[in-house]
Order: sequence, then structure tokens, then C-alpha cells
Amino acid sequence: MILRASSVTLLLGILSLSAEPLITLQEANGSDKLKVELLYLEKDVALLRRADGQEFKTPLAYLAEDSRTEIRTTWASHRAGIEKHLEPLNKALGHPLFSKRGNIWNEPIDLVAKRLKLPLESKTPFTSSFRLYTRDTYSFAGAKPKTIVAYGDHKGRTLSLSVIYSNKGDSLSNVGSGEDHFKTDGKEIDRSTLKGAMDYDAASIAHTLTQILGEPLEQRMLGQGNKSNKVQRWDWNGHSFLLANVKNEYVGLNIVRAAFADGGGRFSRVSDSEMKVRLKGSVTSKENGDVYIKNIPMVDQGPKGYCAPATFERAMRHAGVPADMYLLATLATVGGGGTNTAKLYDEVAFTTRSKGGRTAREISLKSLSPSKIKRYIDKGIPVLWQMRSLSRYNQIANARTRARHSVKNWPAYSAQIAQAAEKNAPLLQTRANHHICMIIGYNEATNEIAVSDSWGLRYAIRWIHMAEAEAVSNRSGFVIDI
Repeated sequence: MILRASSVTLLLGILSLSAEPLITLQEANGSDKLKVELLYLEKDVALLRRADGQEFKTPLAYLAEDSRTEIRTTWASHRAGIEKHLEPLNKALGHPLFSKRGNIWNEPIDLVAKRLKLPLESKTPFTSSFRLYTRDTYSFAGAKPKTIVAYGDHKGRTLSLSVIYSNKGDSLSNVGSGEDHFKTDGKEIDRSTLKGAMDYDAASIAHTLTQILGEPLEQRMLGQGNKSNKVQRWDWNGHSFLLANVKNEYVGLNIVRAAFADGGGRFSRVSDSEMKVRLKGSVTSKENGDVYIKNIPMVDQGPKGYCAPATFERAMRHAGVPADMYLLATLATVGGGGTNTAKLYDEVAFTTRSKGGRTAREISLKSLSPSKIKRYIDKGIPVLWQMRSLSRYNQIANARTRARHSVKNWPAYSAQIAQAAEKNAPLLQTRANHHICMIIGYNEATNEIAVSDSWGLRYAIRWIHMAEAEAVSNRSGFVIDI
């Protein structure tokens, strides 16, 4: 896009979301001025961004001499500051997080995730995530994390990174490996305690970042639920590294925009009217009677027993409320796993209300009839369902979902699965394998519901007859409503 007089009729305000320098442009033969962010300069062509987010390239030859001089001088100074820390910081992190441009906020999340070797977890038109459950050989910022996840925004750009290290939800037997993980300055740390593992990780990360970026500041940041946590903060080029060591809970490193850290963790929420349109637009209907919600973020709970926190993260992000499975887990998880669902309900309700302006509440699910759940599904709101995920139940759901792809006669299929469900239901009644997942759709003609589990994209949608679902239901659930 070439800068023309029509583009500079107003002196625009500028976004304060990145660390890119501001410059004032003026065309060679014009008097109007435009304040923009200077994103990059290469071969006398500047990449610029206006306050409305529009990016465009402009050859310096099109600009007034003062503007050309300002761009060259500003860029030289800006690059000097970046290059001083870029390579040392990447080396200290143990990964090429930053490209030569030095600002991940102006990069597609796909590229950042590729450099960190994070596999895609989920991508929708509004959010994306790349998550890695690490092995003992993986290190980040001088310590060994349990997981690392990168989030993308609705424009496909990098939004934030979350790295979780020692935490109460992980088995202590899996906290690191080998003696080197628990040694510092010649002193061994008692690895038999969670505190010992957390102390090591926090000290190691702080030492790593301080060597490159200097001494940290201390501040409080809003966390998940009704909590705020004290963090150590290091800033570099519009990025804030926030290290939290929450007693008896977890050690985590968040990499966020400096503007977000300046706000103490508060985010700009999507308006109710916009969210209603977004949610309604996520509902799709098929000729066979299937109605289901698409574009729900997937969160893969991986090797963790975190079905509840993972499912809540999915629902919260679907409703426009940022969430992190691991941090949600610390609110209501005992050491080694297992979630107090009632406590998690309370914490999520507080978060969605106070931070996202959404209404979160428990609901009765005495009946799973499509006519009962459609009131939520038709608005684009998934139902979080407490149930018992038995092997027999999963075998039925998997087989039923595969069979649906080849159905030609849907009335015949409906009669067939009704007979099968009548036989299956008594065999599914047990008190074992407590689980929480999502009901995301229904078919009134076949009396089926669509279910989504936090086990990866393969389980994004499966179908089960209402009678079979009611046989494994705990008859309660949760919704985040608008």
C-alpha cells in the first residue's frame, strides 16, 4: 500500500500495544501528517502501521526529507537496542523465541510456535493455541517446564505464552530427572518436596533472566479465580516476562505484552452484543437434523487428569474470557491430580463475571433430551456435562460417530440406534470414571447429542443416543451464558 494524500487527512492516535517506535510521516509534496508505528525498514522501504491496525509499505522516496531522516534515525536507534539483547536472550531461553525483528506481537502465532516446536492444538477464527507437554530433555529459561503453550488472537498474531514448571497437580515423581535438576551453587535441594522443586525452578528462571535483562521489578497481577499473585517482572522491547512462584501451588512464567502487564492482568472484553453475534454464528445446521457448535477451542489435557480445567478453559475462551488449564487446575486440584469440581465452578464463576462480564452457573441435567439442551446450543453456548466416561460408552460413541458418515436412510438409522440404546443403557450404569466434557449439539430426529472431550481434535465431536448418555450422566452441568 502506497501512502497517498487521502491516507493522511487526519492525525491519528496510535495503538500502544507494541514496542515499535512512533514516527510522523509527511509526503514529499504534502502538508498533512500521519503518526504511525515503524515496524520494519529494509532497502529504503518502510513497513508501517496506522492506529486502526492497517499495515502498509511505503518507499522512503515518497516521503518528505524530514520524514525520511526521522525513519532512518529512529530505526537505527531502535535496532541497536534490540540487537544488544536479542541473541543473548534467545540463548538464555534455550530457544529462538525472537526473530531478527525482535517483536513476537507483530508476528503470526504459527511462526512463533514453529520456532519453539510447539504442535498445533486448536485454531478457530477467534483464537488459537499451540501446546507441548515436555519431556525431561526440554528446558526453557534455565528450568524444565511441564508444559508450554502459545496463544494467538483473532487476527492470527501472537497473544501470549504460558510456561508452567513445578506445580501441585503433577506427580512429584515426575518433577525433573537426575541430580542436576536439583542442584544450584553446589547445594542440593530436597527433591522429595514440591517446595524444593518449586524453589529450584523459580531461582533458576530468575537467575537466567536477570543475567540478561537486569534486576526485576515486583508487582501484583490478577490470576485465575479470585486471586492476585505477586510476580517478578522483566521488560524487553514491549514484552514482559512475569515469573510467579505461588506457595504450594505452581511456578509459572508468562510472556505478555508490556501494556497488559501495566494493566495488572486486566484485558479488554468483547461486548455482549458482539459476543452474541459471534456465538450465534458458530452454530451450524445440517440437512439430516444435526445442530452443533463449531469453532470451540480444543484444549488437549494430555497426560494430565485435568478434564475439568481443560474443559473450562475451552468454554471460557469460547466465551471470550482468557483462561489457562494449568492455572485453573491449581485452584481446585489436590497434589497428584483430581479436581474439586464444586470449587472450580465457584472460581470460574468469579472469573467469568469479574473479568469477562459473563454469567456462569450450574444447571440441572436431569434430562438430556435434545429439546432440553437446545436452548443453549441454539445460542452457541456449550453445556459442560458431568458424567462417567466408561470404556463401553467410548466404544459406542466412537462406533456411532464413524457409522454416521455412511448413513443414507436417517429414519432407519434412528430406529436402529434407538433399539441399540435400549440394550446398552443398563450396561452403562456405574459410579466409576468420573469425567467432565461438553455437550455441543443435538439431533431431535435421531434423539442424539453431540459431545466433545478435551482429548485432542480427534474427540472434537462424537455422537451418542440420549438414552445412553443419560445412563452415564451425573445429572448436573455448567454453562457460561451471555
